[in-house]
Amino acid sequence: MKKSNPNKKTRNKALTDQKLIDAVTEIFQKEGHTGLGVNKVARVAGVHKKHIYDNFETFDRLVEQYVIKTDYWILFGNKVQEAINENAPADTQQLISSILKNQFKSFYEDKDMQKLILWEVSTDSALMRSIHNTREMTGQKLLELTDANFEGTEVNFRAIAALLVGGIYYTILHTRFNGGIFSDINISTEEGRSEMVRALEMMVKWAFDAGSNQKK
Repeated sequence: MKKSNPNKKTRNKALTDQKLIDAVTEIFQKEGHTGLGVNKVARVAGVHKKHIYDNFETFDRLVEQYVIKTDYWILFGNKVQEAINENAPADTQQLISSILKNQFKSFYEDKDMQKLILWEVSTDSALMRSIHNTREMTGQKLLELTDANFEGTEVNFRAIAALLVGGIYYTILHTRFNGGIFSDINISTEEGRSEMVRALEMMVKWAFDAGSNQKK
């Protein structure tokens, strides 16, 4: 009796997983979330749909794996954890500023991430709520780094961060579908985007300066 090779099974599963994730990617890029479905993903991947349930348990779990590979905040989670482990409060302002500036640049360039955010804010989806909660946990870890800077002051940096992140999403999505001009700044130009990034850095500085001044 021929023995099964566990290593081969593992490789085959990994290959099938990748085919399915690649299929989700292809469909999402072409059609958005409305194009996603079990039968279509299996057909594009060239595998039987039972593999979706065998390998991921549910179709949402499969899509979630694609989202995790795409979402800026989730991808940044490990770096946030590294910053927490290093416990370097002196670098907190620079870290926050760098993350927000990188988020603006990444979100502008990443059409898939733009579609994901549109999906999240336009549908009642258990999957998107789960992704949102995962993103919030990453953001919470990051914001905890700032607590020492604003403790005992009137500066609510969580509220400021919410407006900055929301502003990044809305500005880029709005200009994508309605032309490049927003508040008389042409976001479609390198110069315009540089001005937006500089403004993010300035607003973070103002918040940290205000917190520092109120502690004196």
